Amino acid sequence: MSFDTNTMESLKGKTKSNASPGDPRPQLNHIQPNPANKMSIRFLLIAAPILAICAAHPHRLKDVHQRSSRDLETMILNNTVELDKQGGTFRLDWDFVYDQDATNPQVVLEMRVATRGWFSLRFTSADLSLGDYFYGAYDADRPSNSFFLDKHCELNNGRGCETADGPKDDLRNDFQLISIVFGQDYTLMRIARLADTGHLQDVAITPGPMMIGWFWSAGIWESGQLTPIDKMGFEDVVLIPE
Repeated sequence: MSFDTNTMESLKGKTKSNASPGDPRPQLNHIQPNPANKMSIRFLLIAAPILAICAAHPHRLKDVHQRSSRDLETMILNNTVELDKQGGTFRLDWDFVYDQDATNPQVVLEMRVATRGWFSLRFTSADLSLGDYFYGAYDADRPSNSFFLDKHCELNNGRGCETADGPKDDLRNDFQLISIVFGQDYTLMRIARLADTGHLQDVAITPGPMMIGWFWSAGIWESGQLTPIDKMGFEDVVLIPE
């Protein structure tokens, strides 16, 4: 099952619309019926649906460009780590795509989490001041409960957020949702992002050890709030070798 970043609703209905601002179809009623104009009409009739799709879904053009030499959904991920050392509930697999930039690869990440609820992965800045979070959940019974979010917060001693409100939504979502598979007691989600997005609210994935935070809950929503965390932890992981 595959999704793009605009198929899921964000928390509290903060979904951004991709609708085109107006009817993209050309007006043809004033064109005179001569051969040249007939050719123009045929071209416009063919081009209009394509232009409408491009206007409504510009991100898809970017996705095609990023996938020019690999299919991110089926590519083999050659690195793996069990983040939950004791319980084995949160496995992370990853690999890189250098097709577009040899110095700034696309990082493909896959999480296998022992829950049908929500889960989160956090990248931590080297000075432990910023947390860059991915939040994901898919509710097969009620897809409207699902979400796929890019969040951040300033950290207190490299652990929790400084404010009680928790992580806040980024101004833009730099994660690309590639696929979701869910079983009886687990969720498998594959995402991708650039190692360095250039966004101040993101943490660049750099060579050497990085503190990775992981969190999951057995549920998704409870009284309009995310259900409490059932298990969490932090591990130093080398995503990109030095």
